Amino acid sequence: METRVLQYFLKIAELGNITKAAAELHITQPTLSRQLQNLEEAVGTPLFKREKRQMILTSAGVLYQQRVQQILADIDKLNRDMQQCIALNGTISIGCVESTGAKFLTDLISEFHTRYPEVKFEIYSGDGDDIRAKLDRHVLDLGILLTPVEIAKYNYTELGVTDTWGILVPKASPLAKKDALTAKELASLPLIVPRRQIIKDEINSWFNIPETSLQIVGSQNLLSNSLELVKNGIGYVICTYGSYMNRPVKELVFLPVQGARPIKHALIWQKNAPLATSAQRFRDFIIENI
Repeated sequence: METRVLQYFLKIAELGNITKAAAELHITQPTLSRQLQNLEEAVGTPLFKREKRQMILTSAGVLYQQRVQQILADIDKLNRDMQQCIALNGTISIGCVESTGAKFLTDLISEFHTRYPEVKFEIYSGDGDDIRAKLDRHVLDLGILLTPVEIAKYNYTELGVTDTWGILVPKASPLAKKDALTAKELASLPLIVPRRQIIKDEINSWFNIPETSLQIVGSQNLLSNSLELVKNGIGYVICTYGSYMNRPVKELVFLPVQGARPIKHALIWQKNAPLATSAQRFRDFIIENI
C-alpha cells in the first residue's frame, strides 16, 4: 500500500470532510472518494461513518489512524536517517588516554562505522596534557581523559566506564605474590608516576605524606616508555589496569592499590568551538551509549 493513500486517510480524519480534504490535497473529490473506498476494501472494514457532510471515524478507524500515524512517523525517521547516513562523511580526530577507555572507544567506533561507513577516524594516544593541548590547537575534535578534568575550557560528560589504579612489579619480585598493595607499602618503593600534575595530586592523596617523602625516581606520559625500567629494576610504575592490559608483558604483574578510588573517564570537547557534523554526531552517539 502506498504511503500516499495513508496520508489521504489521515487528512480526511483530520478535517472530517472529504471535499475539504480533497481541496487541501489538491486532488478531485471523486478521486479521493475512490481511494478511500479502495482502502476500506483492502482493510476489510469501514473506517468512517458517513453522516450528512461529516466523516466520523469508526472504532476500527480510530485504531487505524493511530497505527498509520506511527507507521508514517517511523518511515519519516527512517528516510531522515538514511539521508544522514548517505551524507555523513569526513574525518573525526579523537584523543584517548591509555586505559579501559580505549576499549570503550574502539567498540563505539566499530558500531558507528557500521552506520556511517564514509566517516574516517584519526586516533591519537597520549596523556591528558597532550590531548588537551591538541584540543586547544584544534588538532583534535574530542578527547577521552581520566577524571578529574579541568572544566574551565571544556564541555564534558562522564562516561560509564571505570579503571583501577595499580602498580607494575617484576614477576620475580616477592611483591608479585601479593593480591594487592597498600599505599603504605608503595610509599617505601622507588616509584615511576604519571607526569600529569592533576593525576599526581590524586596519587599523593593516597599516602597522607608529603610528595617529597616519596621515592619518586621518574615520571612517564605513556606506559610503553617505562615498562623496560620496571623489568630492569629501576622502579615500579603506577598505572591503570587498562593501560597495562593494552600491552601486557609476561615478565610483569599488575597489582591493584588498596583503597584507591575507582578511576572515571570523561569525554571532553572545547567550549565555544563548533564541531563538524560528523564529530558532533559521534559525540552524541557516545553520550547515547553511556
